[in-house]
Amino acid sequence: MFIEVPRSVIADAGIDTACITEMYFGENYLLRKFFWLRLRFLYRALRRFTARGDNCLDFGGGSGAFLPTLCGYFGRVTCIDLDNAPADAVKRNYGLANLTIRQADIRDAELAEAPFGAIVAADVLEHFRELPPAVAALRRWLRDDGYLFTSLPTETGFYAALRRVFGVTKPADHYHTGYAVEAYLAANGFRRVERRAVPLLAPLLPLFLISVWRKA
Repeated sequence: MFIEVPRSVIADAGIDTACITEMYFGENYLLRKFFWLRLRFLYRALRRFTARGDNCLDFGGGSGAFLPTLCGYFGRVTCIDLDNAPADAVKRNYGLANLTIRQADIRDAELAEAPFGAIVAADVLEHFRELPPAVAALRRWLRDDGYLFTSLPTETGFYAALRRVFGVTKPADHYHTGYAVEAYLAANGFRRVERRAVPLLAPLLPLFLISVWRKA
């Protein structure tokens, strides 16, 4: 079952979550729906390609937004990020006993829980100025028969125009477009097996790319 985490879970924890609040709990209804829609698409893909009860890594999942859903589907879930305060609050609130939270830089991390049957990287790879260490870690931690699930912003002209309309500033650490990240994955050990666009009814003007990958 997909679980949309209420704002109170994070806000009541007294955590400074301005970025998370803007994305998932902002006043603009359409913005909120698009951000949650990305995760709904990822959840549907997870259910098509993976087995319930397997182990999963939420790569850069420190916002905690996807963790209750992942923990309800997978037997064991690991979350790794540099800032996990929101994830800690979500774990406490939902009592996620099958969740392990790791606070570490992926360039130095060694995960005892690896390899994983599924890895989710939801709008995180575009934040890496240098992609090689992140992609190398994903390959290292993914089981040979496992699946990588990515969500990436397209950063097209249409995407930029909508930012202006809704008064949203592009994050300074969005270093790559979704297309550039996917091209790098395809050239460095991954093979895409599915791609869907969000919104689904506007494939020529996608805002996010939702893709499923296997090791090449």
